[in-house]
Amino acid sequence: MKLRVFAGIVSLSSVLLILSCNKSKEESAPDIPGFRLVVVGQSLIKIDPRKSWDNPFGSVEPILKSADVCFTNFEMAVDDGSCGVADYYTVVIGEPKLGDDRPGNTSRPHAVKGDVMEFLSSIHFNLMSLVNNHAWDLGDCGVKATIAAADTLGVTHAGTGISVEEAISPAYLTVEGLTIALIAATTSHDERDLLLGTVNGVWTGHQEDWDRNIAAVEEAAQNADFIIYYHHFQIDDDDVNGQSEDGHLAIGMTAKEWQYDFAKAIIDAGASMYLGHGHRGFDGMEIYNGRLLFRQLGGFAYQGLSDEIGHYDDDYAWWGLLANMTIRNGYVRSIEFVPLELDEGDEYRADYNKEDFLTRRGFSEVAKGSLAGDILQRFVNLSKNYGTHIRIKDERAYLKN
Repeated sequence: MKLRVFAGIVSLSSVLLILSCNKSKEESAPDIPGFRLVVVGQSLIKIDPRKSWDNPFGSVEPILKSADVCFTNFEMAVDDGSCGVADYYTVVIGEPKLGDDRPGNTSRPHAVKGDVMEFLSSIHFNLMSLVNNHAWDLGDCGVKATIAAADTLGVTHAGTGISVEEAISPAYLTVEGLTIALIAATTSHDERDLLLGTVNGVWTGHQEDWDRNIAAVEEAAQNADFIIYYHHFQIDDDDVNGQSEDGHLAIGMTAKEWQYDFAKAIIDAGASMYLGHGHRGFDGMEIYNGRLLFRQLGGFAYQGLSDEIGHYDDDYAWWGLLANMTIRNGYVRSIEFVPLELDEGDEYRADYNKEDFLTRRGFSEVAKGSLAGDILQRFVNLSKNYGTHIRIKDERAYLKN
């Protein structure tokens, strides 16, 4: 069996937490190579950024390329030309609509060309979740096309497949002689009867969905040195109260309570970390049984349909975080949080029409100055709610002693 329990989390210079009940065994174990892991929020990119900017994500790319593994959620469906999308469909504004009776999540899908995934791969995203509330925007055809694009680029991916068994299967990536497992799932506004055959979904009140995911984590724990569980979580209390038509059943608790119970169960089953996405803004970080628990990590890139400046401000859609981690002997040894500004585009809004403007906005760069401080302070405050103490230094954040 591979080692799968966190012994502790250490800052760049000193021990932050001693969380293992078996520390002496860890100290006597032979030192094995580690790896650098970067995780960011979801990537919702409609048009290849290189078509609008000379150096998109220029301040972020060096951080990504210094890591061995970079993870994001691919929040789109690839259109390979065979999924029935008209040639004149304009993805950044979602027009023309494909019909109100279109099954799945939306009638205005995020049907992107394969060069969007190629761009993300080029800046070193080599591990991706393909499952979310837009994975089925183009039906089974889009699921297959997105998988094919990832396979062609050599991107390790999880969460979708030609069957539910394939969708739930852990994906494995080997770096520095170590095996990293990824399991990915969605709990969102999707029709269970339509999606269950091609995506790994966890609908509330369906014990079989819960059990499948626990079993997948337990399988990964037998085969991997480090296990990432990604969860696209985007439902509200109406869903878990049985008022949804998507297949969620009443469970007698709030959506947030259900997510927390599920995240703890996933970690207890052996996951090294739980990463939640779905909301555009980030939440704080919790240490649960020595392992990282992110309910919401926010966004890395966001090209929504609205071109109104200020439309998404209440959701902090334009503030992001990059978590830069060092993993050694199976444990997280350091975490540095980098503040990100997702470009809302107010400084050039007047220069472009809606379509051209939307192709340029929403791409993140490293935040500086007072904005960096504001982003990190929000993260510090939110993390305190979960008993996690973060320190800020030189426009970065670290776990606090």
